[in-house]
Parts: sequence; C-alpha cells; structure tokens
Amino acid sequence: MSVVVPVFNGLPHLTVLAESILAQTHDSLDVVFVDGGSSDASLSFLQAITDPRVRVLTNPKGTSAAANWDAASQSAHGEFIKLVCQDDVLHPDAIAKQVDDLEANPTAVMAVAQRDIIDARGSVVYRQRGCAGLRPGLVDGEGAIKVAYLRGTNVFGEPVSVLFRRDALLRALSWDDSNPFLLDLTLYAKVARTGEVVVRKESIGAFRVSTQSWSTRLVGEQVRQFRLWQDTFAASLAIPPTTAERRRAFLGLHTQALLRRAAYRWLRMKGSFESRAV
Repeated sequence: MSVVVPVFNGLPHLTVLAESILAQTHDSLDVVFVDGGSSDASLSFLQAITDPRVRVLTNPKGTSAAANWDAASQSAHGEFIKLVCQDDVLHPDAIAKQVDDLEANPTAVMAVAQRDIIDARGSVVYRQRGCAGLRPGLVDGEGAIKVAYLRGTNVFGEPVSVLFRRDALLRALSWDDSNPFLLDLTLYAKVARTGEVVVRKESIGAFRVSTQSWSTRLVGEQVRQFRLWQDTFAASLAIPPTTAERRRAFLGLHTQALLRRAAYRWLRMKGSFESRAV
C-alpha cells in the first residue's frame, strides 16, 4: 500500500500531513514524497525524516503540478495508491478502512469517502462533506461520474478522499492540469469509467482550505473550467444528456459557485484563511 505526496513549498502544513501518514494503523506502508523544486525548507524537512517506510524523490524547479503528480504516482510500489496533497490530513484509520473497501469489492477500481473541511489553523469548518448523490457501497463508475456532472461539483472530493487500485490508476495516467482546478476530477473520470467505485459515507481525513489551496482562487475561473469539463463529459456519453439534465447540470454548477463564494467570504472575515508557520 503506497501513499504518495507531491510537494512544492509545502510548509507549514506538510509537517502535520507527514505525522498523520506515519501514524496510520495500516501495518504495511510505502510512503513517497516527491519534491517539485521547492524554494522553502520542504525538502530539508523531508530529508530529515528517518522512518524507514519513507522515500524522498526530487524533480527540478519548474516541474509542473501534473508532472509532479505523475512522478509521485509512478513511484508507488503498493497494490493500492493514495495520492495526498501536502496541506491535507489523514485520520489514523483512513488507509486501513479504504484498503478494506477495495479488498472486499474486487470489481472496484477506486474507493472514495467523505472528508472534513478545515481552515488554515486546522479548525473544522464542515464535517463529513463529499459523496453527495452517491449511495454507500458499490456503485457504477460512469454513473458516479455523471452525478458529478449533474451536481456541478466534484462529489468525490480531493485526493485525500480517494484510494486507487494500482493497475487502474497507472492505466489512466497522466494527470492533466490543462484545467488546473479539475486536475483531480479529470483523472477520477478516466479511472472510474473502467469499473466500479466503492463509497464510504464517513470522514477519513481533512481537506485544508487556505491561501495555499487552489480552491481559494477565483470562483469565476473554477466555474469556467468545470463547465468545460461538463461539456467534455457530456460529449463522451453514448446517450447524450437530456435537455432537463443539461439544465440541472448548469443550475448545479452555479449553485455550487454561490455556496463557494459565501464560504470563502466567511473564512476571510474570520481571518482563518491565512497559513502561518507552526
């Protein structure tokens, strides 16, 4: 079982993530950090880790996000692979539970679960978010992706929420950051359509919303990129979406944009968006 972490200027939150990975209850871990040319002390921190389960690889300065995510994914040795972003957190039994989900469901190519949303300081903003519209247990992969299309949002959540079966992930590579806000969902769609997805309605980690998160950038650009993804997905279906489904997808997308704007504004008012040294 491999946990891979693409890193670029990951401090201050990288330390908390590393602790959460090394505290996993799963007894066989291959942990790989891949630094993509950080200019902060991230690489020094990683190279000081003495845990024998940890490997640290490097890419040159200027490596794109997608290339660093590819390098991290391809470096994994395990039967299952979880890619985790550098400022997120895994709950102690996250890996054990999702490995159990995939072992119990051999037709599943990926496991997804809910996650908590935390602010820059680590305080919980929302609990058990994600997997909206998905029933727990085994679901059809393409059907699950269509739920994301109709709701206008990534119902699977960030990579902290997802565990891939190794072969399925490697067949679907590369990660594509031509639409950076959809870097994760674009690959999920390729993987999920090759099999089934097992859904857990339980938080297994936390996604951090902060000034370092891509998700806090311009909501208008997020909407534009998601709309492009919706159009691409709709065009790929054997049976095109109905007019009613297209309207539902448009409404879902813009409803999510309003909710996101409101959440970001609230966090800024609280002063809990800023990442501080720890």
